[in-house]
Amino acid sequence: MSTIFVFLHVAAAILFLGAVTYGTSVFPKAALAASNGDTANEGIARSTHRMSTLYGYLSALVPLFGITLLFTDWDTYASQPQYHTALLLGVIAWALLLFFVIPKQKKMAAAAGLLAPGEATVSEEKASPVKLKKQLTISSGIFNLLWIIMLVLMYI
Repeated sequence: MSTIFVFLHVAAAILFLGAVTYGTSVFPKAALAASNGDTANEGIARSTHRMSTLYGYLSALVPLFGITLLFTDWDTYASQPQYHTALLLGVIAWALLLFFVIPKQKKMAAAAGLLAPGEATVSEEKASPVKLKKQLTISSGIFNLLWIIMLVLMYI
């Protein structure tokens, strides 16, 4: 049974975290360029925001499968703190994505005029794209670094 959960855990990490890592990394630069009138980057910003959001929510399956694996083979994993640490970092990374990165991306997309009418609030449309780019670059970098640290912890 644990082999199935290892497979699901690793497959979900590859499929979902790769996409969300790419989306969060590319979005700030593309959205800033789009807010400055660069029409070539509008599509990139829209698609990477959608990718970050969709795959970000789906990436919750990674720690979920990790927790399931932990409890299905408790005797093996109970005495290995690197897995517990990695799981905690995964929950922190996902919370950072869900409660900071995705809302800031939405705010920056609204400020760049990339959202459909009615999707953005007035305060989101008046936000500073330069300030949001800085915040998103830092928070996305932290998010991505947490996943790299987790990867290392999983293979120690």
